[in-house]
Amino acid sequence: MPKAISFSLPRAGDINAGLLVALVGIPQCLAYAMLSGLPPMYGLVTAALPGMVAAAFGRSAHVTVGPTNTTGLIILASLTPWADQPDQLLTAMATLAVLAGLSRLLIVALRAERVFDFVPEAVMVGFATGAAVIIALMQLDEFIGTPFSEVRNVVDELVQLSSLRPPDIEWAAVGLSVFALSSVVLGRRFLPRWPIPLMTLVVSTALVIWAPWPVVERWITLEETTVITDGWPQLATHWPSWSMVQALIIPGFAVSFIGSLELIVTLRNRAEQRWLRAELGSQGVANLVGSLTGAFPASTSLTRSVLLDIGGAVTRWAPFIAALAILPIILYGADLIRAIPQAVIAGLLIATALSMLKPVQIRTILQANSQTRTLFMVTLISTLVLNFHEAILLGAALGLGIFLFQASVPLLRRYAVDEDGWLRDTIELDSPHTLIQISGSLYFAAARQLPERLIAMLAPKTTLLTIDLTHTHHIRVAALQALQQFVAHCQARDIDIQICGHTPGLVQLSNTLGIRLPWCDRVMAQRIKEPEPEMNDD
Repeated sequence: MPKAISFSLPRAGDINAGLLVALVGIPQCLAYAMLSGLPPMYGLVTAALPGMVAAAFGRSAHVTVGPTNTTGLIILASLTPWADQPDQLLTAMATLAVLAGLSRLLIVALRAERVFDFVPEAVMVGFATGAAVIIALMQLDEFIGTPFSEVRNVVDELVQLSSLRPPDIEWAAVGLSVFALSSVVLGRRFLPRWPIPLMTLVVSTALVIWAPWPVVERWITLEETTVITDGWPQLATHWPSWSMVQALIIPGFAVSFIGSLELIVTLRNRAEQRWLRAELGSQGVANLVGSLTGAFPASTSLTRSVLLDIGGAVTRWAPFIAALAILPIILYGADLIRAIPQAVIAGLLIATALSMLKPVQIRTILQANSQTRTLFMVTLISTLVLNFHEAILLGAALGLGIFLFQASVPLLRRYAVDEDGWLRDTIELDSPHTLIQISGSLYFAAARQLPERLIAMLAPKTTLLTIDLTHTHHIRVAALQALQQFVAHCQARDIDIQICGHTPGLVQLSNTLGIRLPWCDRVMAQRIKEPEPEMNDD
């Protein structure tokens, strides 16, 4: 169980960092809730209570938890079947949060966090690139001031966009969207410590409330598209059906999986990888608590976690204060939130999408080997055409499959051995003595094809063959059986064979299994040489 927050007074840096993250996080939380297909107030709830719980049970002062853009699209796709049933939607939201929390706790209980090491960088970049494209495309209708209804995926968005005519575009909304987008992009570059998204939100909201200009009246606000009231938003009141649980198991794991990857990136940037299990456990508990209090699945926010560092966070009080400061907004800020123009939210989300694009990483991956390019392109394309959780799991599975395939094919090197025992280039195949060096793992999958591969490497004039196991590992029963099969083949061809570079444990295992192999004690170096004679004391 993760340790709870130790009792100590917050430092000045904690208060400064916490308030900075809370201020910047308000527009993000509202936007990410709407990205997830949920009313904006649920985004604030997800940043508040799960954020406080995660801070209380976590270890790092630089990890903040709440809604994120990458998990938002998974949540949107997962909850779409219940989008037209408000009561069932809340039940599905709570169920998804429970499953995401249980997935994290299961990873901790099984000590399976190393599974994330098998996700290649190409998969992560492909996923982030696809997510950025989808986020940007899905906001285009709000960006131009013509919000669409019944839009559940990119195809729906593009179909409705294709039917628009220039007179349908609300240029007042376009101007506001461009202002929000450019201010965030320029602010990130020139004023990175300033809460530019919040300032943009405040200015546009103030114009809606007080400005007498006619152009402001053409801005569509959140009040016109969703219900926002002071106080805690409505909670789920029904138990989920078993079919609902079944439908959300894989999305719940996918939310946990992607959120964990974001956590790993954050901890790696701070050289705090040792706290991975503790942070995973704290986020598991946070999602379970959040499911009971109106939150959708919460994960590590990369951008807000960076702000904790910039703001001077010292202890876990910093993320706790960041979450605590959002509570008054939930309870008393409905009037202000209702006045927020949708075009500003669209501009902020598109700015977020642009920040997810990594041109240097993409260019490096495309210039790499074919496997890396394939992983990137498969993940990118599947992100665009499949559900989000299916895309990231497909990319991760493909990366793991490539790793397992490579690990299941040990490297074989063939040398010719001259009369003095020196190893020569394999071009000299007229030598009667051949050495084959095996490098890599020899577990069951790697051992099955070993006899055929070794037979194919036998030189026509070979009468003496040495097998070098010095650089092999994970030799088990299947490998011994494969070597036994190959030895029988060599003996049938009148080839003398000797197996060197073995360990005493391997010989003992072979004897226990009754597998007799021609072991030898010669040492493999630049040449084959006999072992040094033992020195007598007398």
